[in-house]
Amino acid sequence: MFKKLKPGESEEDVLRMAAEFNAEKVKNPEFQPAAAFVRVDKAPKKSMFAQKREQAKLGRITSVPEKKQDEFSPTVKEIQKIPTSVLKENKTHVTQVLLDEIQENILGDVKGSKIDPSSLGNVLGEIVERTEGSTGPALHPIRQVNTSKPLSIFAKQLLGTSSQNPKISMTKSDSNENDTSSIVRDAKLCKELHQENLNVLSQMSEQDILAEKKKLLASLDPSLIVLLSKKRQTSNKPVEKKVVPKIIEAPPQPPKITQSSEASSPVISSLPHSNPALELLQQSNAGSWVNFNLVEEHKLAWMRDIPTKLSELKPGQQFNARFDWKGVLLPHTLKNQDTSIQLDERELYLHGEEADRPGYALQELFRLARSTVLQQRISAFGAIAGIFSIYNQGFYDQVLSLPISKIFFLLRFGLDDNAPAQLEVVSRALANLFYNETDEVLLDHIQDNAYCHWQPTLQVLGNGSDDKEGNTDTNSIAFLQRYMKLLTTSQSVRAEVEEDESESRMSMDDFQLAETDLMECLLRTNILQRIRFILNSVKPDNSTVESCLKLLIRIARTSIKVARQLANESHLIEILFTHFLPSSNGNNQFYGQPQILFLKLIRVLICQHLDIAKSLSKGVLIVRLQQYLFFQDNNVQMVRVQIEALRILRCLLLLGIVDRDIFRQFQSAFRQLLDWHGNHCAFDGVGGSGLVRQHASALLVALVASGESGMCDVEGQKLLVEPLNNCCCSWLHSATRVEKIKDFSQMTLLSAALYAVSWFSRSGFLGTTSFQPFLRSILPKFVQSSGFIAIVHDLAKGSVMLRRPVDRRHVHAALPNVGAVLMHDYGPQLIVSETYPVHLLSNLWALLTVSLESGEKPLFAALMQPPVLEPLAEYLRQLSSQLNRVLATNFFARTELRFIHQLLTTDGMETYLERRQLLQLVYNYLCCLSTAHATQIKSTFERFIFNGEFVKLDEASLKLLQQTCLEIVYPHIIADNSEPSLSLSYTQAPILPADWPFFQLRLILSNYLQNVQQRPAAIFSENQVVRMTLTFVRQLEQEGLEIVSPLEKLMYLMISFMGPDSQFLAPDLHELLRDCLMDFYKQNAAHDFDFEAELVDKARFEPLYYLFVEHFEAASYGDELFSSLVLLPLAQKYDNKWRRRLWSEHVQAVRFINCDESLLMGGLSAYLEPVEQEPSLVQLYGDALQQQLVRPGSIAHRIAQHHFNNSTVVHKAKLF
Repeated sequence: MFKKLKPGESEEDVLRMAAEFNAEKVKNPEFQPAAAFVRVDKAPKKSMFAQKREQAKLGRITSVPEKKQDEFSPTVKEIQKIPTSVLKENKTHVTQVLLDEIQENILGDVKGSKIDPSSLGNVLGEIVERTEGSTGPALHPIRQVNTSKPLSIFAKQLLGTSSQNPKISMTKSDSNENDTSSIVRDAKLCKELHQENLNVLSQMSEQDILAEKKKLLASLDPSLIVLLSKKRQTSNKPVEKKVVPKIIEAPPQPPKITQSSEASSPVISSLPHSNPALELLQQSNAGSWVNFNLVEEHKLAWMRDIPTKLSELKPGQQFNARFDWKGVLLPHTLKNQDTSIQLDERELYLHGEEADRPGYALQELFRLARSTVLQQRISAFGAIAGIFSIYNQGFYDQVLSLPISKIFFLLRFGLDDNAPAQLEVVSRALANLFYNETDEVLLDHIQDNAYCHWQPTLQVLGNGSDDKEGNTDTNSIAFLQRYMKLLTTSQSVRAEVEEDESESRMSMDDFQLAETDLMECLLRTNILQRIRFILNSVKPDNSTVESCLKLLIRIARTSIKVARQLANESHLIEILFTHFLPSSNGNNQFYGQPQILFLKLIRVLICQHLDIAKSLSKGVLIVRLQQYLFFQDNNVQMVRVQIEALRILRCLLLLGIVDRDIFRQFQSAFRQLLDWHGNHCAFDGVGGSGLVRQHASALLVALVASGESGMCDVEGQKLLVEPLNNCCCSWLHSATRVEKIKDFSQMTLLSAALYAVSWFSRSGFLGTTSFQPFLRSILPKFVQSSGFIAIVHDLAKGSVMLRRPVDRRHVHAALPNVGAVLMHDYGPQLIVSETYPVHLLSNLWALLTVSLESGEKPLFAALMQPPVLEPLAEYLRQLSSQLNRVLATNFFARTELRFIHQLLTTDGMETYLERRQLLQLVYNYLCCLSTAHATQIKSTFERFIFNGEFVKLDEASLKLLQQTCLEIVYPHIIADNSEPSLSLSYTQAPILPADWPFFQLRLILSNYLQNVQQRPAAIFSENQVVRMTLTFVRQLEQEGLEIVSPLEKLMYLMISFMGPDSQFLAPDLHELLRDCLMDFYKQNAAHDFDFEAELVDKARFEPLYYLFVEHFEAASYGDELFSSLVLLPLAQKYDNKWRRRLWSEHVQAVRFINCDESLLMGGLSAYLEPVEQEPSLVQLYGDALQQQLVRPGSIAHRIAQHHFNNSTVVHKAKLF
């Protein structure tokens, strides 16, 4: 037996084995190889039409060969049975050939072909061609359809024409399968051989059979036995029926399918309703479509319904955010949606990751945004634009965190593509990011009220570059707050280095700058030049124009520096004026049309600074404003344009750019518009338009601006006052009959009317004589109406400063916003409601002062009625206890602060409040006023603080207090009028800190720190400062005011002892300090101090305490009040680090500590119980007692003796 060729053997081994085989072949000529390769040429493939033509020539159709045996031997070629005449004399030879084939199948490779083409004639005999006169029966083979491969329509048509009996048996019985052989082709011979084997086995006993079996198994190769047994097991297994496509029978001429035929079709009816092919197959003539006759379900798997077998989320569990194409955040699964609404949501599942979840993650949108397919980029950028639109409305706050800086760079890259379709969506996404639509809409709505022409600047704060003056003034709050922060635990590490020193923004890379100031990063990308190219060269006639203008508005709002940079882009400004500020309307939608957003951009730039306003007004601006105001077109677009033109004119008048000669050109337009509004502007909702009322409000406040600037002379006032009076009388008379005012434009119109009447009555050349009927009759009736009473009752409900939520000004620190949206538990809310009445009431109170000065009493009598005063008094009482100081700094709260001052200065209003409530209200109000309200701080101080009726102080202390407070206010009054600008910071930071009554004690700490660092001492009297501060604070606290937290007050009491002259030893001041300490200890006896708390703009307690201990060692003179404050953190309920550090590093101070037990907060037991369990501290107690570092009988000696003698944590040689 020859060995097989093994891996690794060389060509020489092959030649050696071939020589051995040839030698054996010489010895035994009948020696045959175990297996031989036979090449059988494949028949050429022919199309169905070619086969049909050959079958037509032959007059018959050949049967389709079965391939069942190919399941086990796919390479074996089945030979079609051809009728031949087999010679009888060749029967013995045929048997020998069959036996050789069986032997080869056993010994060789079962997968090879064992049929020799040369022996084909021996097996089949001679092939004799049948003559025409042959009487042999004609064979009609039946075409057998193999269900494992579906047939096309043409094949089935051929089967239908050639076969009379299309029903074919697809399976055979198990017995027939066992009787067939893959070697013997003759079925009769196979049966004979099988019967002969059975006869032989029946004549043998069971022992003989087992013996022959054992002998046969011993003679065969074990691997061959295993192979045959596996083959036998495979053949005995039942053949599983494969899932085959459902064949839709196509008739020769399919009739038109109707509803009845569809319902009767068994194949279509068997499909589930969720199958995507069902709708397609139900269409007419679907059966005749080429290659559409099969429902191949495996190819439709990608269109299947998404399964809802998703894991349930636990409460608070986070998951990856996914959005739809509009930027809406989708839930984790859509299975809980209303099933009655059938929506096609397949477009939300075209992604690979998390295939069971709808929507697209940001990473997937990023990939689509960088796709080479334009439509994919447009879809991705459109989704991002929707995300930012919803984000700026506050709906995604505290829900998801967006990588805004990364998305910004993606959008900026996308803006560099010049395809108009992509420019439209990318510019819209950038505009949604930078241009907060909610802020801008609310700013435009309040624009036409009194004193609401100011524009907010949105510069990133906190870099310390804007407060240069305060950094040098040693008495300023900013300077003192910086010194408080410089306190550290060790004086040695304190250095003369600016804490805010860092790399300048010029040295930052783009991503760092985007995380710090996103607007500055946008400017670094040359956005102005890119917008200029888009508007001038690309010229997209779509919403890209609006998006670019929105970006420019947001850039102009940033700061005066950035606004100058934009105004200096002369080429860009020229393009904007040419295309978007034409003299007449064009045919295009954007180019050649006056654009409202461009007019708004001009207004924002004008408000930034007088120099910018002058440069913009040198061209055609004023001429265009005049042309727009004289237009007689009443369509919506032109009304909006006129509103913006009136707002720009108002700003130019206030800045003094429009002189009297120029204004005279506008007077006829003003008169014409007033007459038109008197006839057509309806106040109520029936036929009244909010846009028309907004136009009327803009007209009135522009008219007041002309009077305030002095440009409207006597002739102009005579021309305009009469129609103004008629309009105001008409609108107030209509408002009297309304039960409740529900629209903000109505509030604005009434507010503007009262504002105009107030100014022209007080400062006009004609005085109140032109408004006599209005002041005496119409306005008092309105105040007494049910609509006005409802307005007053809604004041507390709509107040900005009485709301509890916080705004979104700093939701993304690198890109601040104005804060028009509040974050409420029930979702985002506008900070100003539809019925916000503060502007109306503020102008009404201003008009009340004018009427009283002129001797008109009807309005005063109507206002001083309980239905009006009681709701106002309740509003003030709520402010005294619930005033939100954070929202008070919001840009939209400025008018309400002004209105509170008007109420406080109204005689008789204090009678509705208790003394405690009034002082608390005044204190809270003063802590909210910014630079813009500096004059109100001064008047409030003079009316309530420096008044002996409210504060009982000696004359010297009261004078010092007044001087100190006014020194804080005066620089802000000067700064408020320094720049010729109509812009304010979006955050109105208060002038006075929340602890302003303790301000003078901060000066003492500042002096102490400067003395330590060799700085000259201040000249203030320590005794006066401490006495005035403590007396003033005690009076406020006795009235129920809580100025600071207990920890902050403890720190200020400690600072009272840190004066350079040790004035706390003076008898009168020492007695005052004792009273203050006793009150403090009594009020906070059960309070647990958090000495690790972080205090805003103040030092932490720990560094201040150790400075206090150092000062105690140097200048305490063993004072018991001083000692009681040193002992306060050493109570047993606080961390032992305070005791360990004092008894180790400052043990020399312990010698001087002693006080009465009544001066200990919580008594002596608070320092003795529980017994100390820290071994190192107990050891320190023992060392101090052993070395006699504490005075016997003192409080410190009793504390150390108690803990050392009673502690069991250390081994003690003796007790003390």
